Amino acid sequence: MAYIEKRVGKNGITYKAQIKRKGAPILTQTFKRKTDAEEWAKKQEVAIIKGEHFPEREAKRRTFKEAADRYMAEHLPELAYPTSRKRNVQWWVDRIGRYRLSGVTPEIINGHLKELSEEVLPSGKRRAAQTVNHYRIAVTHVLKKAHKWGWINNLQTDRVDRQKIDNARIRYLTDSELPRFLEAIKRHDDLHLLALLALGTGARSGELLSLTWAQIDLKKRQILLTHTKNGDKRVLPVPEPCVPLLAKRVRRLDTPLVFPSHRHPDKPIDLRRPWELALAEAQITDFRFHDLRHSAASYLVQQGVSLVAVAALLGHRTLQMTKRYSHLAPEHLAELGSKLDQKIGGAG
Repeated sequence: MAYIEKRVGKNGITYKAQIKRKGAPILTQTFKRKTDAEEWAKKQEVAIIKGEHFPEREAKRRTFKEAADRYMAEHLPELAYPTSRKRNVQWWVDRIGRYRLSGVTPEIINGHLKELSEEVLPSGKRRAAQTVNHYRIAVTHVLKKAHKWGWINNLQTDRVDRQKIDNARIRYLTDSELPRFLEAIKRHDDLHLLALLALGTGARSGELLSLTWAQIDLKKRQILLTHTKNGDKRVLPVPEPCVPLLAKRVRRLDTPLVFPSHRHPDKPIDLRRPWELALAEAQITDFRFHDLRHSAASYLVQQGVSLVAVAALLGHRTLQMTKRYSHLAPEHLAELGSKLDQKIGGAG
């Protein structure tokens, strides 16, 4: 049954259309014109009757929680960041876990994502767009897997909103900050090694924290990354300062991880507190662990290394992401320009 509610507010008159149907979540949408609200309501009711909202029998029988449970059991072990993905999937289970898959519509998902993006955190700030998108990826990936299992026939994840992200930010350790940072991280063995690996390879935190001893070859000074963000394997050089640190590191018998948690050896260690302490001691602000990746790329570009080589090290499939660092090599670009000047001058 559809209801149209007239509302008078600061922005004038609006009409809220609401559809209630037994066994399905409530659908709502607000319009400026009553005719638009009525038209939308009619279309939604027809779609529900015809079963266009995930019409198949399995979607009406299975709940989102069932899909999420199977997803976490079968797919999480394959991910580079299983802990964060599990947390995000559980967030959705807490909110829509009881819904039948036939009732998990883009409108429902977008509503929760909107609330998530507008929520004010204890710090007084709102979640970053990238963080909200991680939640979006979690729910849409569960639905895509359910579609693959035959639980959903009409997949509508392309209608789930994506937050716009500003990738222009490049924060790296300056020449004055770098020595202070290197001195501060020495206070914590795990953080010291992890940060040096990040600076020397440009690897992501998740890629490094999930490292096992089987992936490291100290004789060849190579690291084989098998769990990466884009799914591609890649080989990294072991930075020279890390060789002795890895060689003397104690290998635990109860875990293959290079950076295991002291209490839960099957999980990576949590270094957030040591990281904050190190930054405070080094008097460095507005710096995240991911910025070590930016630092590695920035230093290479400043030394004249080609963007193609930097992209290969970072694991970028295209040069689009790597191009953000191109402005950091003015001297190198000037040298290229000089060579072109010589060529053109000689031709004249």
